Amino acid sequence: MRISRKIALTVVMLGSMAVAPALAAQDKKAPAHPPAPAKAPAATAPRSESGWNSPDYAACMKTARERPKAGFDQAGEWAAFGGGVPAEHCRATALLGLNEPEAAADLMENLAEKSRESAGIKAGLLRQAAQARILAGQTPRALAVLDAAAKVLPGDPDVLEDRAVVRIEFGEPWDAVDDLNAVLDRQPNRVSALALRAAAYRRLETLDLAKADVDRALALEPTNPDALLEAGILARVTGNDAAARTAWMTVLRTAPESAAAETARANLARMDVKVK
Repeated sequence: MRISRKIALTVVMLGSMAVAPALAAQDKKAPAHPPAPAKAPAATAPRSESGWNSPDYAACMKTARERPKAGFDQAGEWAAFGGGVPAEHCRATALLGLNEPEAAADLMENLAEKSRESAGIKAGLLRQAAQARILAGQTPRALAVLDAAAKVLPGDPDVLEDRAVVRIEFGEPWDAVDDLNAVLDRQPNRVSALALRAAAYRRLETLDLAKADVDRALALEPTNPDALLEAGILARVTGNDAAARTAWMTVLRTAPESAAAETARANLARMDVKVK
């Protein structure tokens, strides 16, 4: 089985890490969906440094997202006039929009290593660098970058969740479980971590533990799309197609634009259900 929860890159202001927890199984019953950029809940980064709060940064990031070439040029001009790390982060964002994830990752890693920013800002840069590495098809490097982020900001739940995703992709599900255990020790009701740990347990074929995590996640948040998606996958792999269909259709009804919905559509199509 393969997990397709995405560390997907929707770069907004630094630290707003888009981690779209779409979970899928790769087997004859529940197809995986390939990683792709998607929107997701954003983590909040420290924003005490004046440059990150400046109108110049907000304007540059908006341009970089909407018109990457113009944003790249704007970031360069701002950097030349002392824009510092925020300007370079804007430049990296533009590089992503220009389909240059490796160059973007190189830049963000360099900024994290050499800047004098806070630990939170450095970890945010490294998390986004790891996302870019994944988009560039460099999963081992992404894992190394997240290892570095975990040293910069030990115990940070967002870093640990990101690393758990990559560890599952990299064939290290038990290590992913360790990361998620650490997250849940601090935040026992964190639904995203429960859904992801369920996927890791499924990968390890410990379906009873996977179901326990899904049930707990849905008790906390009954319409959470990622937990519903995983519930459907577990139902499908255990032969309960009706329950799988119900769970996935609920995802489409309650969160139609989510990454989980994208995977649910693919899985429903595999079950010969036509979904518009």
